[in-house]
Amino acid sequence: MSSLVGTCKKLLSDLQTVKVANQTKQEISALQQRLREWTKHANARRALVEKVRIVEPSLLVREDIVQADCTVKGLAQQAKTLLLAGGNLQDLAADNLWTRLIAAAESANDKVRSAARDQWRQFVESLGRVDTPTYLDEQMLKTPANEDLLQTYKEHYPKYSAIARADLPASTSTPDELIRVVSTLQDVQQQLKGTAPEAVRLFLKAVESGGASMDLITPEVMQWLQANDEPSRFVVKSRTNVSWR
Repeated sequence: MSSLVGTCKKLLSDLQTVKVANQTKQEISALQQRLREWTKHANARRALVEKVRIVEPSLLVREDIVQADCTVKGLAQQAKTLLLAGGNLQDLAADNLWTRLIAAAESANDKVRSAARDQWRQFVESLGRVDTPTYLDEQMLKTPANEDLLQTYKEHYPKYSAIARADLPASTSTPDELIRVVSTLQDVQQQLKGTAPEAVRLFLKAVESGGASMDLITPEVMQWLQANDEPSRFVVKSRTNVSWR
């Protein structure tokens, strides 16, 4: 792609030295437009190649991508040869050469972009499931220890979300950053206590709803609270005024 850009720039430079006012100005303007169109695709390809080298360099030699690139190179060579032989922009329009060249370049870039995105998505998914903080909040037992862990989870999750939702990695360090943050989140999630005996779940649910009756505080509940919670955070409170006081 860069060779055709150079050829267009050379032709543009040559045209700008000519003193045929009206025709040359039109020619220069048209060539500048063609140069912008081609440079756009050339720059897009360079950016995509950088991304591909991060996710999977071998994608660039995948058969369908190589074939698409060969089509672009063939059409680009035709355009370059025509311009070097003294052809003008009208000649580029013959047989829709320029239109076919731009369409081929766009199609080739789309193939590379799609392949890179698929590869990146596979990498993200290969690291394992990462639940949202909202999901964990709904599933976990509401204990002080769990609340602290959930807060830690919430602090790290935005970084994971930003990287994982991106179509492609931002830089060469992105994959390692993602691996680290996924490891951190999964470690925190493993520490969350989401299961407990049914008696304990009933007690905690009642507390969360406004208060638990004394009959819910069984020996099993007390034993679990001693081992997994902070019993001192619970207090006995009467729901009604007692007349015999």
